[in-house]
Order: sequence, then structure tokens, then C-alpha cells
Amino acid sequence: MATQEPKKADKEERQEKVLPLVLEIIPGQAGEGLIDIYEPGSYEGKTLQELCDETLNRKTWSIEERQVIEDINRQLEGGRLLFKGQAIQEKGVEGAQLELTQAGEPYLYLPVRAIKPQEGGF
Repeated sequence: MATQEPKKADKEERQEKVLPLVLEIIPGQAGEGLIDIYEPGSYEGKTLQELCDETLNRKTWSIEERQVIEDINRQLEGGRLLFKGQAIQEKGVEGAQLELTQAGEPYLYLPVRAIKPQEGGF
């Protein structure tokens, strides 16, 4: 079965139907990160920073997920959260990609990377 390329959500598609939001916070250069799912509409009016803070401050994570949070927090010591190469301050969910589950259900996907600047150099 061929994998569909993710397509970017435009405002019309988002206004047509309120979709769930999948937020992934990826530590450093890792391939996978911490995934949190927001119910349709529950993320409306919140900035990306607020959503990331909510995700990182939740207390119900498994042991494996807590290890990912530790990695994220290590990156954030002197680092920052980036979305599409830019700091996430004041950004909302407008840049989310529209993707489909294996069952064909649409959702919005926001990958955020926790990056610490490289050490060393002058």
C-alpha cells in the first residue's frame, strides 16, 4: 500500500471541519518525539507555545515518554522550540500539515523541534 504524501492544510479545509491536532515535540536531531493529541477545537485560540507547555507539563506520561521529556528539557536548557526553522513564540497552529490516518481520517500535524545551539567554537 503506497503511503500518501502529507498535504498542507489551508484555511478553507480547516474551517470546513474542525480536526484533531497531533503535536509532536522532537528532541534535538532525533527522528521521533513526544506525541500529544488534542481533540477537535480544544486547541483553538492557543499559541503553539501554550500547547507545547501544556504537553510538557502533563503528568500522565509513561516512563518511556518521561525519558523523551527529559531529552527535550535538556535541549531546552539554553535552547528553544522551533517550527519550520523559526522560534514558536506567538505562533498559532496555522502552519499545521493536513495528514490522513491509515483509515483515511484527516488530522492536523505540527512537528516542533527542541534545539540547543551547538557548543564550542568562538
